Amino acid sequence: MKKISTLAAILLLSGCSTTATVDETEQVSEETTTQAQTPVEEVVEVISLTVATQPSDARVRIMNIKPKYENGIELKEGKYDVEVSKPGYTTYREWVVVDKRTILTVELDKAAEI
Repeated sequence: MKKISTLAAILLLSGCSTTATVDETEQVSEETTTQAQTPVEEVVEVISLTVATQPSDARVRIMNIKPKYENGIELKEGKYDVEVSKPGYTTYREWVVVDKRTILTVELDKAAEI
């Protein structure tokens, strides 16, 4: 009779083990569901301006703001008066609308000799 009791105990324990595994799986499923329902923060796109110039050492200025221009300067959405210059070249100046990450390419022409 002890053999049957031992066998019954083994069967009961292995049954408990299986039940525990099912419970853990259910817990993981509930956690996964909770995480999936959590709202994801919106990715805010940076509004910036980069001016690629030819010649590469040309001077870039944004005439209607105080901060000094640097590649990838972060700006508020709007219109900007961009000037690109270098001695011996014709100056480029134009209003540019910046409403997202913007790359402006400017190739200066050599100035006519007098």
